[in-house]
Amino acid sequence: MKTSINSRRGGTANTNTDMTTLTWWKFLFLASLILLVSFLIRLNYQLVQEISRPDDAALIADNTKSDAPDVDSEAEQRLKSLRSQVSGMKEKLGTIKGLVDDIQQQQQDGGGGGALSLQSNGKAINNNNNNNQKEFPRLTCTAEVAKKQANRMNARFAEWWSHSACPDQVWMENINEVFDVASGEGTPDSAKPYLILDIGCNKGYTSADFLDALSPGTNMNPRTLVGAIRSIAREMNTKFDRDGGVCQDSDKPLNKDRTTKSETEVHCFEPSPATYNMLTKARTKLMPPGETTAIWHIHNVGLHEVNGQMSWHNACATAVGDELCTIVPEGTKDAVPVPVVTVDKFLEDAYPNNNPASAMPLVHMLKIDAEGLDPAVLVGSTTLLKQNRAIMVMFEFNPGLSEKDPPHGMWGRGGNPRKKLLEVTAWLDELGYDCYLDTRHVDEKERAKGVSEAPALYRITGGCLTEEPRVRGWANVVCASRKYGNVASLLRNLATMV
Repeated sequence: MKTSINSRRGGTANTNTDMTTLTWWKFLFLASLILLVSFLIRLNYQLVQEISRPDDAALIADNTKSDAPDVDSEAEQRLKSLRSQVSGMKEKLGTIKGLVDDIQQQQQDGGGGGALSLQSNGKAINNNNNNNQKEFPRLTCTAEVAKKQANRMNARFAEWWSHSACPDQVWMENINEVFDVASGEGTPDSAKPYLILDIGCNKGYTSADFLDALSPGTNMNPRTLVGAIRSIAREMNTKFDRDGGVCQDSDKPLNKDRTTKSETEVHCFEPSPATYNMLTKARTKLMPPGETTAIWHIHNVGLHEVNGQMSWHNACATAVGDELCTIVPEGTKDAVPVPVVTVDKFLEDAYPNNNPASAMPLVHMLKIDAEGLDPAVLVGSTTLLKQNRAIMVMFEFNPGLSEKDPPHGMWGRGGNPRKKLLEVTAWLDELGYDCYLDTRHVDEKERAKGVSEAPALYRITGGCLTEEPRVRGWANVVCASRKYGNVASLLRNLATMV
């Protein structure tokens, strides 16, 4: 069974919802809603008047039949302007309505207690524990809001080039409680283990991070993992490159609870035979064979949009954690053959007795870091995503990989085939997922230099990002299914600029 555990980054700050504030916000948005409706009615009335005017209608008809430059098109321009205003007001109306619904839900849930308060940069962010039964509304950004967010995001790249490469992952705070609420108390899913898919496991730090967050008593965490990795390197009389993780993953704060064990399954997928062998040795050192509460499965397979076998770079055979370990063309000299599978196929085979049989098992986190092949892995997860059986999705956006020698991956100008971030997030939006660019907060050193504050997340979905981000290096994207209202609300509240 799943057990509530403490925050790994400073504990839970319990705050009561300010009912008076929520009430005033509610009435403010309702008043705005009424004004918008009134304005929309007036615009539609003007539109009907314009269409019904015989002179203008005849003028437009004449314009259609003739290309004469001296025909007055003022009426047609007025119609186009009115239609544009109506369209824009409808979009704003939908956004305001969604916000009103969200605030009303917060007020209802706040009265019953059980609100989860998260800390972001010293400010409390309220996440509701009871709104998962109601799908989170799809929210959109106005052009002004989208531009303001893009300007801050692009300026952030200049301030800290890797702010999105090694994010703070503020949303990980109390992630076990977030997942518990999303699973639904008393449902069949709530009785099953936490299920994490770590695709592109590399040295295993994402696996260790989630095992520490969900089952800290297992003693598998980034600190113990780096110790095991270095011990293995000494036994092999070598040193592994960046053995603590490219983002100093081994230095992450740990869960303060060091005893709780919860049923957790983490599947680590690593195509490199060399890295796979190192990971299995680390598991032997850290997790006794009889451990059945929290299980770390390690698979020497690659994930893709097809099932079968592919050729991988020869670096996969010998170098631990080498990022050159990626798919190469068939017939490449010294290539390493590695089996590949889709996420959908793996889940069907690994969980054949799932009930109902037509439904995928509930995946709490689908994490993908596939050296530029992330879009292909997502396509191979189509059934899982269409059923909204992945609560959260996290993947890497790295357009620079396609410009390396040799080039690889699907992102960027040299992608094969080329995929754009906004194309992928639009597809996920259609399936019911809101996506955000994950980032780092402004730290004390930056504040001392006068750097202005920045949000934990930048919202992509709903027209909030209208052009490809100017990523320097790579970036991480995190998404939540709107079906699980508490999770979608959590991410939205961390995107403070929208």
